[in-house]
Amino acid sequence: MKKLSWLILVLLLTFSMILTACTGGDSEKTSKESDKTKDGKLSLHFMKRGFGSIHPPADELWMWKKMEEMTGIHIDWEEVPDESRGEKKNVIMSSKELPDAFYGSFGFSADEVAKYGQEGLFIPLEDLIEEHAPNLTALFEENPSIKQAVTMPDGHIYSLPYVDFSGPERSLRYNINAKWLENIGIDDPTSITTLDQFTDALRKFKSEDANGNGDADDEVPISIAPGQIGMFEEQMLGAFGMGNGGLKAAGMKLYLDENDELQLTLTDDKFKSLWSYFNMLWEEDLFHPQTFSDMEYEEWVTEGTQDKVGVFSWAVPDYLGSKVAENFVGLHAFEGENGDRVLNWIDHPARGTAQFMITKDNQSPEETIKWVDFFYGEEGSNFGYFGIEGETYEMVDGAPLYSDEILNYDGGVQLGAFQFVDNVYGAFYPYVEPEPEWRAKARGVEIDDIYNANTEEIEALEPETILPQFQSTAEESAEISAIMTDIDTYVEEMRAKFVTGKADIETGWEEYVNSLKKMGIDRYLEIRRSQYERIQNQ
Repeated sequence: MKKLSWLILVLLLTFSMILTACTGGDSEKTSKESDKTKDGKLSLHFMKRGFGSIHPPADELWMWKKMEEMTGIHIDWEEVPDESRGEKKNVIMSSKELPDAFYGSFGFSADEVAKYGQEGLFIPLEDLIEEHAPNLTALFEENPSIKQAVTMPDGHIYSLPYVDFSGPERSLRYNINAKWLENIGIDDPTSITTLDQFTDALRKFKSEDANGNGDADDEVPISIAPGQIGMFEEQMLGAFGMGNGGLKAAGMKLYLDENDELQLTLTDDKFKSLWSYFNMLWEEDLFHPQTFSDMEYEEWVTEGTQDKVGVFSWAVPDYLGSKVAENFVGLHAFEGENGDRVLNWIDHPARGTAQFMITKDNQSPEETIKWVDFFYGEEGSNFGYFGIEGETYEMVDGAPLYSDEILNYDGGVQLGAFQFVDNVYGAFYPYVEPEPEWRAKARGVEIDDIYNANTEEIEALEPETILPQFQSTAEESAEISAIMTDIDTYVEEMRAKFVTGKADIETGWEEYVNSLKKMGIDRYLEIRRSQYERIQNQ
């Protein structure tokens, strides 16, 4: 009897184990899927950058409530503030549980995207895009370089881009003090089109009491924002024959020559001419004396509000302070001595390439790619920036105009819109920006009023080719980092020495170039040329 009881018990336990083994996977899946529903809707967990007190929590934001109504998909938003985003990113990527997707700028570099993609933490998106994302498919077909920008060396797409076709938004201007120009006898700022004319105006700013306060020594002809001399240098490449390729090429120390071949800027004789021009500006006291030393941003702005600044570089004139913005007019590019006039400080339309990644833990990748694809079409683009007609804006004279609640918001129009929609603040969201004229008109202004510039000139001054950022394999990235870490430090050091005259550029240039060669600059160019060839063949 005992043996029979024991046998029955064993059989029951065995049957239980078999049943558990057969149904365990489904039970786990059912449990996981039940966690992914809310009120009968598909629920996805997205992680994004948080903005604290200047923005409603994402789960309370008007835009995301409307999106849930439109799609029937609930997003469980997890927002991470800037101060802890880097640490959080590292922790979450080393854990076993990931969000379903990372939304917007979360601090992932292109190298990290490639790494996590190859490790299987981010899933390939190209097949999902082809099957379920008609807006992205059309975008890539019409703009192959955008697809190139997000395609990794292994041929996969692991992340989606932030796209902006607006010339004014993607470029910098030389903001020049129009009031000072009048005081030195130049009534039309746009008559300054050559580097010689620009230099002549700077000299007069210095010598003729351009601000008219009776003190001829308190003017600063060129005042670069603290730490931005490298940016001003990139901006000037277009007047010295090194502008073709655009901003991202300049950032990689590259330009395209007349044969469409990649060349280095740093060792080119034309680059020597650029630094020699800077040296002349320094010797004549046309640069701010603290251009190569520490200066606080607040101190820089204070000088601007005291009407001591003749020229500064930025996209919009109010960067120096709204009190003096109306004094400045934006000029896009100057013609150099060899006839080169290119607005090279203009970004590629794929301004960001790591704005949306779907992770391995996402059980609904098809629904997720459909959800985000909406923002790459005209309807979603306008929704993300303007909202919905009749609720957050009205159409006036053929363009959106934000509601009175937004236009009259105490913190300004931009933050007013940010109380309703995401895509107006913080930048680099996974979507295509609406046309720039509409963005301006929504705020009740014209586009040229924002920049104090003739924005119609931009297209004619753009480089023939605007390159995307080249994506690197892990091996290429490691080699580039090893080469360029020391080179970047050395170039920064020699720029300051050559420009300020602590080293003579005529006698020291050859040694400078040879030092770069010893540090591996030729190998760096070889890698970049290989990458350029690779993206052309994608």
